[in-house]
Amino acid sequence: MKIALISSLYRCEKHLPTFSAALFGFAKRVSQAGVAVDYLPIVNDASQSEREQIDKLARAINSGCHGRMTPQYIPRESLYASWNRGLANSDADGFGFWNADDTRAADAFLAGWRALQDGADLVDFDFTRVATVRRMGRFARTERWLVPCLYNPARFSRGNGLGPFFMARRSLYAAVGPFDANFQIAGDTEWASRAVHISRFQRIPSSGGDFIVHGENLSNTGSGREDIEVNIIHMRRGNWRELRPADPAAMRAAWQLWGRQGQIELPAEHAEYLWGAGAKTRWRAYRREQRQPRWLRRLRLALAARGWLHSEEWVAARRGAARS
Repeated sequence: MKIALISSLYRCEKHLPTFSAALFGFAKRVSQAGVAVDYLPIVNDASQSEREQIDKLARAINSGCHGRMTPQYIPRESLYASWNRGLANSDADGFGFWNADDTRAADAFLAGWRALQDGADLVDFDFTRVATVRRMGRFARTERWLVPCLYNPARFSRGNGLGPFFMARRSLYAAVGPFDANFQIAGDTEWASRAVHISRFQRIPSSGGDFIVHGENLSNTGSGREDIEVNIIHMRRGNWRELRPADPAAMRAAWQLWGRQGQIELPAEHAEYLWGAGAKTRWRAYRREQRQPRWLRRLRLALAARGWLHSEEWVAARRGAARS
């Protein structure tokens, strides 16, 4: 079974030295294990330096017989349009993705490849979140912690998306359909929501790699756009319990312009919750709470649970629980 590893790259010059070194070492390891991999960098609006670095990496991979790398240089498009493009230009039996600011673990990849070989068609992993933090005014230091695999097809809920290192069979992609290029951040989660009832899923209980938090990541940042997209995923599925406050004007525009797909009617009570009277005040309070330090959020939720303090985050969570 051959695997395509697709990298959608845009303005990633500062990450390329680390990415190139990690990918070359990875390619050497998996080729020694006898696994065929096509590396497909889809480089959006590339600078001259990016072209030079990617072409140099491709020559090293190809001349060393460590797989095959075929860069594509294109005008700028969305992340998920590039993913679809990569799959359209590959004949591999399976696929995965590699962001330039992350590092894949070769041993976990090989475990995922074996799972696909043995009959799974969707595989996901735990992953290691790496961030530089400053605590109590001390010097900054790098911390690493293991994030358990979040995807659970038995109960698809908010926060239940695929991790950054998932792998799948092309046959599943053919059955589910392409990634929705309207999404900018949560398109992999939206795709997974369509795969819930038809995939043969297997979790690999080891870290698929390092997800590096550096302040410019698209996902896992709690951005306003991510909140809107995750809402749309669950609105399409009628999972009203999973809705959370979002920027009302932007939420309504996204839903009406591309989210509803021209066929889904949003019940009035949920429209009122998302963009009716009081929605902006609710959203601003919710965002303030989300941006508080973790210890303060836990304290606020504990006090709200006892009825001693109001918390929009607690109200949203209870709203979901009441509708489960």
